[in-house]
Amino acid sequence: MKESISNAMLFYIIITFVVILIMFFVGSLSYSKAYKVKNKIIEEIEKEAELPSNPIDTYTAATQAYDNAAENIETWLAAGGENGTGIGYRPITGLASHRDNCNSDKGTLVSGSSKYQYCVYKIDTCDKGNGTNKERCGVYYRVTTFMFFDIPVIGELLKIPVNGETITFTQIDS
Repeated sequence: MKESISNAMLFYIIITFVVILIMFFVGSLSYSKAYKVKNKIIEEIEKEAELPSNPIDTYTAATQAYDNAAENIETWLAAGGENGTGIGYRPITGLASHRDNCNSDKGTLVSGSSKYQYCVYKIDTCDKGNGTNKERCGVYYRVTTFMFFDIPVIGELLKIPVNGETITFTQIDS
């Protein structure tokens, strides 16, 4: 009888160890997907903001960078995407609102109409008052994606943000 209790305890220890390893594996996959999505959103925004048609109008191009890149981002995030190249990021489902995920204290939310669970904030560093901060005037974007654990019971409970920022797009007067 003593050996059967000892074998059962050893079996429980092995199962616990395997469950912990699976959790680490699922966590690393979820983190890499959230990190990849964040980098792609930043890349698309920077691509749209750095190539204005008129170099004098860099500030306007930077303020409209997300609006110009939103369609490419949404297509890439879709499950099928264009030519099957989408990543299959989690869409907003049910009664959840996009604004539930995003805090407005980080800047101006510009991704409010997105179908997917990510947040893009526009931060304008230009001084709107007396114009004393003219040489460091610019716009940058802060991106927040979320790492989800897709496990049946705790899948909705664990949502960890992954943050990143674009470069500051400044008007060059020379």
